[in-house]
Amino acid sequence: MRTESLSADMDVSVIIPVYQRLDWIGRCIHNLLEQSFDGTIEIIVVDDGSPNGSEIETLVKAFPSKGGKHIRYIRQQQGGPAAARNYGVRFSTGKILCFLDDDSIVDIKWIYEITAPFRHSSSVAVVSGQTRSLDRQNRLSLLLEKAVYTGKNWATCNIAYRRDIFEAVGGFDESFPEASWEDNDLGLRVRWAGYSHIYNENAIVYHPHENSISEYKQKCLRNGRGAAVFSRKYILKKPLWGIGTPLIMSRRLIYGMLPSTWIRKDRSIEYLRFLWSFYSIQGFISALVGKNHDKN
Repeated sequence: MRTESLSADMDVSVIIPVYQRLDWIGRCIHNLLEQSFDGTIEIIVVDDGSPNGSEIETLVKAFPSKGGKHIRYIRQQQGGPAAARNYGVRFSTGKILCFLDDDSIVDIKWIYEITAPFRHSSSVAVVSGQTRSLDRQNRLSLLLEKAVYTGKNWATCNIAYRRDIFEAVGGFDESFPEASWEDNDLGLRVRWAGYSHIYNENAIVYHPHENSISEYKQKCLRNGRGAAVFSRKYILKKPLWGIGTPLIMSRRLIYGMLPSTWIRKDRSIEYLRFLWSFYSIQGFISALVGKNHDKN
């Protein structure tokens, strides 16, 4: 597929699904309006059927558009974050589609940095950035930053896609009901189609990582449930991925049986990685036996 070149003053759409988080979405919009960027920024907030939707709508519409930055509020019946993001794209106009979570707090140059690789090369399809813990004082949050939430990935709290390629691969798969693995699924489909993914560590987003083991457990369980949806989807189309996903996800359980894991490395980080595998596998199994969970 041929991709068109993009100018330095490109139009960018930022899609943010929101569910109930009134205070967080306000902070997110505020930071986007302060961005240092020469192009046009279109901020689209998609309310995924929040029970406090009227409050969210009032808050979002109270922000004034300024300096080439425009804000739009839309609402859908609750369908989960994948459906909400696709719905937001339908109303967007930018050649670059940036995605954030409703609790993402962006660095002042985030849009400039997340879009920079697109300006430098017409072959780039997707750019992801560095996600840091918002609470720089909480030890668990900082450990999770190092142990789990780092490196090259497709997390929708900090990512951008070229519109034509996003549309070519079909966008987010709405059969993923929760905020889990719908981002990996899309990123992998782009990679399987032969497109380029760039990781830019200077595109920084601050995210409220879990600050207790009980919160972390719930995140791991959700990760496992999303992985189960992914495995079912590809078990026949791509058997190695369908079968290999739970095996790869459980590798830290195997590492945990090796004395060298605990002797030579940071025990706290290895423990968190061990829990990631342990609880993710629990979530994976619970999804296979048909337990239902909320979409957000």
